[in-house]
Amino acid sequence: MNTCTVHQYLDQYPIDPCSERVIVGTIHPHDTDSFKIPFFYGSRLSLWKLLDKASGGEIGAPISLEGVLRFLHRHKISMSDTVRECRRTSTTWADNDMIPLRLNTEMLEQIRNSAIREVLFMSGFGKNNAFKLFYVDMLGRHITPTLRKEREVLLEPAVFGRPVKLTILYSPSGAANIALAQSEIYCSNKEKYAASPTPVYDFKVDYYREKFNLKCGGFSNEDSTESEA
Repeated sequence: MNTCTVHQYLDQYPIDPCSERVIVGTIHPHDTDSFKIPFFYGSRLSLWKLLDKASGGEIGAPISLEGVLRFLHRHKISMSDTVRECRRTSTTWADNDMIPLRLNTEMLEQIRNSAIREVLFMSGFGKNNAFKLFYVDMLGRHITPTLRKEREVLLEPAVFGRPVKLTILYSPSGAANIALAQSEIYCSNKEKYAASPTPVYDFKVDYYREKFNLKCGGFSNEDSTESEA
C-alpha cells in the first residue's frame, strides 16, 4: 500500500484566536468518508465520548458535529494536527505506518496569534507522534528524560509571546488501555477503581476531567463563557 492522505479539516477549522487550549494530534485516517462525524477524531469518536463522559454529558448523545463544536467553543478549545499530508505504508492508522510529507507549520503562527496557553497532545514521544513532530521537528528542541517522565513542559514567552504549556495526554483510544494500566500514574491510583468493572476507563475519565478542567454534571470553567456557536 502507498496511499497519500491530505488533511481534510485543518483549513476549515483553524485555531480560533480566542481559544485558550488546542488539542493536537497527527493526522486523521485516510478514509474520511466512513467517519461518523466529519471532524477531528470523527472515525471512532473515542475522544468525544470520553470528554462527554468527563463533562457529565455536555456534548450529548448521540455524538454529533454540532454538539462537539458547541463543547469546544464553550471551553475555548481548538483542534489541530501536526501533519498536513502523509503517505501511508499500510492500511492502519498508526503513526508508525505513515511517512509525513508536509507538516502543519502554519499552526505555529496560529498559536502565536491566539490566546492559547496550553497545547494538549494526543500522542507523545514515538516515531511520528504529535508531540515529537511539534517539539523536535517544528520547534527544533530536544526531548529530555525529565520531559519523558513528567509529560509536560512550559515554553518560555519568547517562543509564542507568552508562556505556553505543552502537555502529553494518555490516548483516549481503547487500544491504549493496556499500556495505561501499566503506567505509574494509573498504578498509583488503581485502588480507587478496584470496585469498578472498567477501572482503566474510569481512571481515564477522571484524568481527562482534570486535564480539561471539567466538572461532571455541568459546565464549570471560570475562564470561559456560556456563549455558544
